[in-house]
Amino acid sequence: MTRLICGSTGKSITLVGEPLADSGEGKVWRTNDNGYLAKIYHSPTLERVQKLALMTAHPPTEPNSHLNHISFAWPKSSLKNAQGDCVGFLMPEIKGAKELLDIYNPQRRKRLKLQVDWRFLHTTAQNIASIIAALHNSGYVLGDIKQQNILVNNRALPSIIDTDSFQVRHPQNGKVYRCLVGSEGYTPPELIGKDFSSIDQTEIHDRFRLAVIIYQLLFGGESPFGGKWIGAGETPEIDELIRQGLWLYALNSPFQPVERTIPIEIVHPEIQRCFLRCFNDGHKNPHLRPTAREWLAALKVASNSLMPCERIDGHYYSQTYGKCYWCDRSTKLGVDIFPGVVRPKPSVVVKSTSQPQVINNVRGKLRQTLSGHYDSVYSIAFSPDSQTLASGSDDKTIKLWNVTTGKLLQTIQGYSKLVSSVAFSPDNQTLASGSDDKTIKLWNVTTGRRLQTIRGHSKLVSSVAFSPDNQTLASGSCDKTIKLWNVNKGNLLQTLSGHSDWVRSVAYSPDGQTLASGSCDKTIKLWNVNTGNLLQTLPGHSEAVFSVAFSPDSQTLASGSGDNTIKLWDVSTGNLLQTLSGHSDWVRSVAFSPDNQTLASGSDDKTIKLWNVTTRQLLQTLSGHSDWVSSVAYSPDGQTLASGSKDNTIKIWQIAVSPTTSSSVKPTQSPVLIAYFLFLFLLCFLSFCLLLFGILDDNVVMVMLGFGFIGIGVSWVKGFQLAITILKELFKH
Repeated sequence: MTRLICGSTGKSITLVGEPLADSGEGKVWRTNDNGYLAKIYHSPTLERVQKLALMTAHPPTEPNSHLNHISFAWPKSSLKNAQGDCVGFLMPEIKGAKELLDIYNPQRRKRLKLQVDWRFLHTTAQNIASIIAALHNSGYVLGDIKQQNILVNNRALPSIIDTDSFQVRHPQNGKVYRCLVGSEGYTPPELIGKDFSSIDQTEIHDRFRLAVIIYQLLFGGESPFGGKWIGAGETPEIDELIRQGLWLYALNSPFQPVERTIPIEIVHPEIQRCFLRCFNDGHKNPHLRPTAREWLAALKVASNSLMPCERIDGHYYSQTYGKCYWCDRSTKLGVDIFPGVVRPKPSVVVKSTSQPQVINNVRGKLRQTLSGHYDSVYSIAFSPDSQTLASGSDDKTIKLWNVTTGKLLQTIQGYSKLVSSVAFSPDNQTLASGSDDKTIKLWNVTTGRRLQTIRGHSKLVSSVAFSPDNQTLASGSCDKTIKLWNVNKGNLLQTLSGHSDWVRSVAYSPDGQTLASGSCDKTIKLWNVNTGNLLQTLPGHSEAVFSVAFSPDSQTLASGSGDNTIKLWDVSTGNLLQTLSGHSDWVRSVAFSPDNQTLASGSDDKTIKLWNVTTRQLLQTLSGHSDWVSSVAYSPDGQTLASGSKDNTIKIWQIAVSPTTSSSVKPTQSPVLIAYFLFLFLLCFLSFCLLLFGILDDNVVMVMLGFGFIGIGVSWVKGFQLAITILKELFKH
């Protein structure tokens, strides 16, 4: 085993096993430092050593730290041999991801049994554009963007590897450490045939490479520089086609689509315009190519316009195209590149979903969509009077909305990074917020004025929660701790330590005695609020716990996890009561209804699900968001459910409760009414018999008949009212 020294810590690093990869520059090895790989150069030149030192000293901002994701395998530290010479570097290992080629190539997807649809590919393209925009914003040029250098996990989150090949510019002296390599099919026309070692590249060159990657993602792995050649002679090599600007949709293109060609018309018009700008306008004028941020904006619009196919579960198409292209294509070619399950007929769907709504007396109906944030909504919270909704966003703002009208009341600004959590105080006077800038801020709800800024966490504050008595604020952080603060003074009361990874959610029990915390270490911990002592640890989830919520009676705790499940726990014993399965992706948020009858869950599968707390059965699935549902919240009056999403919107759902006692005659009273009617009928019949045979006095018989007829008349009126009531209830459902 080879032993090396970590340049930043002095710790001994051991290379383990056989090399994982062997390139022209060096070999990649596993190490004894869990989660890190080592790249050892064949020839560690002075230029490489200087470039490494610069990169480790100036890493770019990680755009997806809030998702616990590594967007680029950036050099962490140099590695030195026994003589003290730099021979390579230490970098984070990207686990559980596939090469980009495996994601966009239909044959490879099928062989690997990957569950990927067109929506997933849009999201992947969007996230790649986001990462490259972050790198460009930090002054880096990628240079060698190609499919092998991008890995994608099952959440459509990409990671860029081989980062030491990037072009790096020294921020002080301006010295440029160039990218010395390029890849066929990804090199922009103005660089083809040039010596990369003598060229300072710019982000404009990266724009071309990014467009090729996005084209491959959205069009089944096909290159834009392909099709049926109808020009003179043999088809030129791909780099020559790029140099001449000859692609499928060029003016007077020498290419024609073939039968399997996926037409550009199926993508959103914003995406079409970006491709035309890059490969047509940008051929002679490279500065006209869309930037990574422009691609990001276009892809967000396109992703939000995707519609699920009514026939095949797994098909998505652009709303602007108007129909499912993939169904038409599979019928024509006999091959479906996004195979799915045939959906049931609409009548069956209506029948199966209507029953649980009636049984539980709950019906979720979309009332309105609140649009105003220009980036992901991470957290929402209702005010105690149910009149106001607060939302925290990646756009660095908090917005307050009128729940009844949907009108934006005010926008609160003051953060330099995303707002990850919001919470109203029980007295409705204060709003607390946590942020990626490591602070908690308290705001006056009426004026929007900042009351105080609380500092103490060393990383992102992921969750905030007020105690029921309004005296204490709890905060959970990616620094693995929970902190309790005095609300009035802002001073730290105590720090709760015990989790071994990020704390993603904190929640007080309604009785104020217990605090729950959910963590990326896959556990939930329950804490005594008064002493700060750990009461118990609840293991059971196989992935990170993103959300915890107490039932209104403080007896049950719900948890949502990256293992796609919700678990219900007995708070007093810590026993697992039930696992609720139904979501197909991460469960990011859970919330109990105020009457303790229903549990709502929001997921990365873009749906909200409503569950019966007593029977643990799925009642309803609410669809409408076009991206992850990051937060769900019930209004304290129980009439409304709100959901916040990565699609930049908040949706307000009306939760209607069917009347059960307001009717003057209940359906359950009908047997009694029928028996009463029969009794009166028999009374009248007996009276006639007695009158006929002269057994009783005529006056007595007439009195009996009178009461009988009056009773029958009343019964008919009541019966008619009952029928009307039943018909009304049937029409409601």
